[in-house]
Amino acid sequence: MVDVNWLHAGVVLAIFGLTYIGIVKKEIDKTLSAVIGAALTALALDFLGVISNEIELLHEGDLQIIGLIFGTLMLVDVAQESGVFHFISVKILKLTEGDPKRLMRYFGALTLVLSALVNNISAMMIVGSLTIIAAERLELRAKPYIVVELSMTTVGGIVTLISSVPNIIIASPALFNISFAKFFLIGFPWSVVCMYLNFIIFERLYKDEITEPSDPEEMKKRVNEFDEWSAVADRGFFYKSVGVLTVTIIAFVFSSQLGLSLAIIAIAGGITIVAISGKKLDSVMAKLDWGLIAFFLGLFVLIAGLDKVGFLDWLAVILGGILPNNGFLAAVIILWVIALISGIVDNIVVAAAFGPVLKTVAEASPMIPKDLIAWATIFGANFGGGLTPIGAPSAVVGLAILYRKTGEKMGWGEFFKTQGLATLVRLVATVIYLFLLDLFLLNVLG
Repeated sequence: MVDVNWLHAGVVLAIFGLTYIGIVKKEIDKTLSAVIGAALTALALDFLGVISNEIELLHEGDLQIIGLIFGTLMLVDVAQESGVFHFISVKILKLTEGDPKRLMRYFGALTLVLSALVNNISAMMIVGSLTIIAAERLELRAKPYIVVELSMTTVGGIVTLISSVPNIIIASPALFNISFAKFFLIGFPWSVVCMYLNFIIFERLYKDEITEPSDPEEMKKRVNEFDEWSAVADRGFFYKSVGVLTVTIIAFVFSSQLGLSLAIIAIAGGITIVAISGKKLDSVMAKLDWGLIAFFLGLFVLIAGLDKVGFLDWLAVILGGILPNNGFLAAVIILWVIALISGIVDNIVVAAAFGPVLKTVAEASPMIPKDLIAWATIFGANFGGGLTPIGAPSAVVGLAILYRKTGEKMGWGEFFKTQGLATLVRLVATVIYLFLLDLFLLNVLG
């Protein structure tokens, strides 16, 4: 049993608990809550003599995650200004030729791809806004398409290592150390399967609304009126942005062979795109989501505080004693527990809090494969957000766009019957995928 000073642990847990309440409550700024909680944790541990220097609460792995997020934010924000994502969206819209079923499938797939490349909120805003306009012009009801896109944002989170923040945390060298290439080889195929499951489910749910067009030529004419270049102010910058994005993604894939960390690659990509854009660095920096970065720093300090007082090791021992001594069964339990918690709590907090604990559990239990536990956590954190209307920020944004533009609302009951149902099917199917991973896929992929 781990020796824990429960006086020290009690103080840190009290601070963590109050901070968590601040993060969850909508009336309170979650970034401010995390920063204040981190400051109180550092002061308390210093006063109690647990640490001699506050810098002990920030590890190299935490800084690498911050670097990766910082570089990716800079890269994506500037690329978005070039109009590249709007251009792709309109091109996809034209490929649908106004066919309602094709519109649902193509825009669903587009949402998945954009969620993999940019954050899922931006993906939802780009595709969702265009969906509302297209639906109005084609005289279609927008809600079925928005619901499909909401579901795809959670599926898109598992495509690459940088597709969602929980991936970055869990796959980091400090925790489960999954390379970009390996993540893609495991995450991407499953995202495609889950995408097709979504299509099957939603086409059945909305079969009366997603039908063949009565006048295909008229529908095609209407979508062809959209101009993909309307958001592109500078075509030279547009093509350069595409080039930098492509090179950066290729560098991510071959990061191990290049001997570079993902953080260095992301920052290099971000600086390069700023340089070729002709924008001043300080103006780009001013627009970055520094609140998100501050939130992570605060969160990492809070988790490090729990680690310093031995609470995480104690929790790992308890959890290790509860979980069955069977890798697959343990992974299934973790998948569902993480998913259910992520349906209520921000999945970033869930990944940051449970990641270190589950790593310790896996290291202490030879019968529980470390990679399998990592993937159960990744799938659970990403998919769990689809269980409730408040589980994923993209759902909140998508439903807000729908209501603001069309006046249509979606209550919890309707959400459960559509998006919630698709999420439950996805989680059940993921149990089968975890079994295949445990059986042979993890060994084959190395």
